[in-house]
Amino acid sequence: MKQRGVPYEVRLFAGKTDPVNSGFWLPLWMHLRDTAGIMVYLVQRWLPESVRQHIELDEDLLTQTACFLGLVHDLGKASTNFQGPIMAQLPEPRQCLEKYTTLSYREQNRKYSRHALASEAILRWLKCPNGLASVAGAHHGKPQTGKDVFDQLGDEEEEGSWESNYWPEGEQEFWESCWRELFDYALQESGFSSVDGLPQLTIPAEILLTGLLIMADWVASNTRYFPLIPVEEVGSDTLYPARVDRAWEALDLTSPWEVQSDVTEPGAFAERFGFPPNEVQRAMLEAVSRTQEPGIFILEAQMGVGKTEAALGAAEILAKHGGGGGIFFGLPTQATANGIFGRLLAWAEKQPDGLEHSIKLAHGMAELNEAYLRLQQDTVRVEEDLEADPDADPESRVMVHQWFRGNKQGLLADFVIGTVDQLLLAALQQKHVMLRHLGLAGKVVVIDECHAYDAYMNCYLDRALTWLGRYKVPVILLSATLPVKRRVELVRAYLNGKTAPDGPWQTCRGYPLLTWTDGKQVEQVTIPLETEPRRVETFPLTEEQLTDTLRSALREGGCAGVIVNTVKKAQAIAARLRAELPEFEVVVFHAQFLMPDRAAKEEALMKRIGKHSTPEQRDKLIVVGTQVLEQSLDIDLDFLVTELCPMDLLLQRIGRLHRHEGRARPRPVAQARCAVLDTGTEDFDEGGKAVYGEWLLWRTRKFLPTAITLPHDIAPLVQDVYGWEPDPLPASPQSTAARAEYEKTQQIKMSKAKTFTILPPEEHRKRPSLNTLDNWMDDVGAVSDNGARAAVRDGDPSIDVLVLMQDAAGNVRFLPDETGQPGACVPTDEPPQPEMALQIARQKLRLPGYFSKRWSVEQTIDALEARNRDVFGLWQQSPLLRGELILLLDDHLTAQLAGQVLQYDRENGLTYRKEEENEAN
Repeated sequence: MKQRGVPYEVRLFAGKTDPVNSGFWLPLWMHLRDTAGIMVYLVQRWLPESVRQHIELDEDLLTQTACFLGLVHDLGKASTNFQGPIMAQLPEPRQCLEKYTTLSYREQNRKYSRHALASEAILRWLKCPNGLASVAGAHHGKPQTGKDVFDQLGDEEEEGSWESNYWPEGEQEFWESCWRELFDYALQESGFSSVDGLPQLTIPAEILLTGLLIMADWVASNTRYFPLIPVEEVGSDTLYPARVDRAWEALDLTSPWEVQSDVTEPGAFAERFGFPPNEVQRAMLEAVSRTQEPGIFILEAQMGVGKTEAALGAAEILAKHGGGGGIFFGLPTQATANGIFGRLLAWAEKQPDGLEHSIKLAHGMAELNEAYLRLQQDTVRVEEDLEADPDADPESRVMVHQWFRGNKQGLLADFVIGTVDQLLLAALQQKHVMLRHLGLAGKVVVIDECHAYDAYMNCYLDRALTWLGRYKVPVILLSATLPVKRRVELVRAYLNGKTAPDGPWQTCRGYPLLTWTDGKQVEQVTIPLETEPRRVETFPLTEEQLTDTLRSALREGGCAGVIVNTVKKAQAIAARLRAELPEFEVVVFHAQFLMPDRAAKEEALMKRIGKHSTPEQRDKLIVVGTQVLEQSLDIDLDFLVTELCPMDLLLQRIGRLHRHEGRARPRPVAQARCAVLDTGTEDFDEGGKAVYGEWLLWRTRKFLPTAITLPHDIAPLVQDVYGWEPDPLPASPQSTAARAEYEKTQQIKMSKAKTFTILPPEEHRKRPSLNTLDNWMDDVGAVSDNGARAAVRDGDPSIDVLVLMQDAAGNVRFLPDETGQPGACVPTDEPPQPEMALQIARQKLRLPGYFSKRWSVEQTIDALEARNRDVFGLWQQSPLLRGELILLLDDHLTAQLAGQVLQYDRENGLTYRKEEENEAN
């Protein structure tokens, strides 16, 4: 086939302009070619092997298809609807183009034919396969509605309605000829002899190709990589391929992870982690190694046994055999993600492939994590660095690549550690969700503490698992306390429900337990333990008995933890213990501390009661805290008091008791003992009831034994509490009402979540033309990024604030330091410099739930925003501080907000009380 270029008149169409300088532009044909070039390089040099397999096209056809999509994705810009307005900014090209067209358009109708929609409509008109056309229609992050596509240029069944947006009256022939020229050029450049050679795609393949197209379009639209040209020029074919080559070199994406040798090599596991594999880790590695078609692996094993290392070792094997290009490690909270980041970074740096890899800490406050920030400062290579020192090569082979720092691109990095929300968002109807699918499809996915999510979040997790199963992404789920019913739901979700076979795996109570899929088969093994069982005595306790119990338990020394269900209760108990036990040191730890204070407390606790703590450091210390003690810290308590909570969480808390073996403990706490704080009546504490509901608290109370043998009793206790069909416990009016309320609440949560989930994978194998992205998302929630993370977690919205103070002279300052010395002044008459802005951004704290209830949230935000406008208006010019709410305390570290008086101190964190209480005092 004879090669031909784009005709002159088609080269006159504009693709991009410079909003500042009308002397520069980018012709449409060049933007299309730039995008196509990046698409080809992404497929050939960046895409993991596993993703190629998911797209289900051979290597040559995949490259051709990627190139074609890049060349046609903006075909809708070749319309008077787009060219008319943009040419108004480009007088010289407009004058040339007006020799062929009047460029007249109707402003009021433009919104009905946005260029992504127009691209799909034109491609369908040119007989491009519907699926490929729908990828072009979705390249702005949201698929089109089928009816809207049919309405553009007419359809076999329906008369078109918006032709006037495509050509002025009487000019149809010119515009249609331009479309054919661009379309034929795209076919020719990508190696297709005719439209008949274009492939029919599956919907999963369309989603992944859309993700690639979004990525390529963003890169091609960045003038750092693809500069504009003077308006006197229309571009030349001689600029290629050098123009794309330079951009690709400047972009400098890291290569996908390619596992050359995994932990099955002799000594490799010990080299990665510093110790040989134990029985649980060996069982995991053996199962993964012998599985022919790896799917989902669920490891249920006791706290502290090394499930993280088992998962990372398994991930290496799975990536090596399946062509995975990275790993996603999801955790329940930002604190747990921060806590594990260092361990995963150390593991990533020990990968023996010799390649440089990108790493991403993915959660809302990642940019404030000091270890992550240091990594960025130390190793990011930007264009300026390359120009200054072309041979620059950072020592570390793990880096934070600048391109992956955006929220939507984060999952595209090689190694991603973050909250599980990042995975759940892949199931949410959110704009650009295809980028999340592209990132996950090339990885091994690990989810830690998979028991820790409610019915609302589980809907998103299950839908995400269904898609991962369709992509054949290996998934590893870790838990110490997983109910049997939930295990079955997770496997069925991954296998898309219909294909999960029945069998003993659905009821097994073995422990530690590994359940996994090999193709459509479900395998399971109970892991024999080599470690000695550990016995923990339990006994009930009321608040009135708490002081005497702690005094007695620690009479010869040692440390204790008191874990309760709410921050307010933790603060109240700590105050009481300080008053009644003055000979002890009482430390409070919960989520309502400023970030620097919380980090300092974590570090101090790890030294005082961590793995390497001494008896002198631990002596006469009582730590009072909330669930953050159960989730994020590797601490070792001699004696534990835990408020009644659901059995799985109670066992997690017990995992902090006598956690480190071989420690010499004072005689009264030599035997592990756990006091369960309860009301002493049939009623439940109001705070615990608000957090967990009555049903699970009632069952935990009924099944809790006087002694627990770890790890053997973990599975039976969890399954007894969560398995009530049939129920071994006798019914009572209280339990019947509590169960009905619980099940009703679960149904409401699931129904609410399903409203916003994406559709499950569907296939039309007999009629592949029906496989399109049209209507894949509803309009609900699909176009807004605001609140996306909140959308996958149920409950009232939370309000984060930055906490500063104003002294008597009116100066805004950081809070006083530990010695009481005043904090540094902060300028409010100008945007803070980047280093100070970062320090301000770290003064973050989440307000108590009271301030974000339905009846108070609006009043709270209005009050904070009013102060922001008055005092901190110029801070909106700081990228780190834009949109942040500031809580300004007075020189007594108090503030009035929403009818409450808030007070902050480093010992107790943020407290609040009604204004009347303050006046009465």
